[in-house]
Amino acid sequence: MTGDGRLETGNSRQRGWPADVDVAIVAHNNLAVLPATLRALADAGCPPDRVTVVDTASTDGTGDWLTHEWPRVRVRRLDRNEGPGPGRNIGITESTRRLALIMDSDVRVTADTVPRLREAMAANPAIRIASPIVVRGDRPDVIQYAGGAIHFICEAVNPWADRSLADRGPEARDIGAAPCCALLMDRDTAKEIGLFDERYFLGKDDGDFTHRMKIAGHLMWEVPQALVLHDTGRRSDWLFYHQIRNRWHFILKNYQLRTIVALAPALAVHEVAQFAFLVAKGHGLTYVKAIGGLAAMLPALPRDRAMVRRIRRRRDRDLLVGGAIVMRADLTRGGVLRRAKTLYESALDAYWRLVRSVL
Repeated sequence: MTGDGRLETGNSRQRGWPADVDVAIVAHNNLAVLPATLRALADAGCPPDRVTVVDTASTDGTGDWLTHEWPRVRVRRLDRNEGPGPGRNIGITESTRRLALIMDSDVRVTADTVPRLREAMAANPAIRIASPIVVRGDRPDVIQYAGGAIHFICEAVNPWADRSLADRGPEARDIGAAPCCALLMDRDTAKEIGLFDERYFLGKDDGDFTHRMKIAGHLMWEVPQALVLHDTGRRSDWLFYHQIRNRWHFILKNYQLRTIVALAPALAVHEVAQFAFLVAKGHGLTYVKAIGGLAAMLPALPRDRAMVRRIRRRRDRDLLVGGAIVMRADLTRGGVLRRAKTLYESALDAYWRLVRSVL
């Protein structure tokens, strides 16, 4: 039986796929994992005509495979791969129902993930994004992402990584940031805050979108009974360019001016430490190129900041946090580096406690 047939059979009607939810999956050369993603949606009762796969210039036969195996799934082909942002925006703007589940192609929903997310949004109109907990595909009892936030130094905070679901507990919570592995969102609100910033390519792209949702005063609700399974590997070194450039783009675009001024000493120390670290790892030239890439984005900064001012309902002091910073494990391998990271984070926390009251 084809994949399209599986979407229409099984327990789909009993499970009750929400009537006002469309799905958009962004894929680039992901044919090895996309079948499992679509099968999981099938098992959750998703009708095939609710699904759009945005194929971002894949060269692995994704489009032909979809046409043959899932003929009722809509395929939207892009001629260039410019990261997931353009595909996510197509999923938001071209969906026909009020809510859109925006997914990566290597994520598998469980049978009741989407109904649970939808129930949370129905219970509280202030919730404009409902987020599942992301667990490891090979160990579904272990968390990959949960309870996310934006560190004031503009790095990711992921306090539950590699801990068990039992440790996280059953309480739903308003969170500060979430990866766009699978997010259920109100489409009109997503458009009001400016959609995904397509200039990021990768790195801080989902953090920027979810942070603007928080700036606008909306709730982003993490539902621990809703899970998605995610298979991921180590990110490549070529992403350093985007991470360096995009971090400063995020700060200059989204932070209030008083926040940037108050944080200037910490930001300067962090930048020197980051540059020295990258030089030691052989990526000094990448840092220089990233700063050049940032400079090319500066002419749009007044427009960017005006947009954020327009939607702002909450101050930076209420959204940014301290805490442990997410870094690739291979970059902090060894006891000395781990201890240095812990001491550095403690110093940053002390600085945040000092300046937060004036923001």
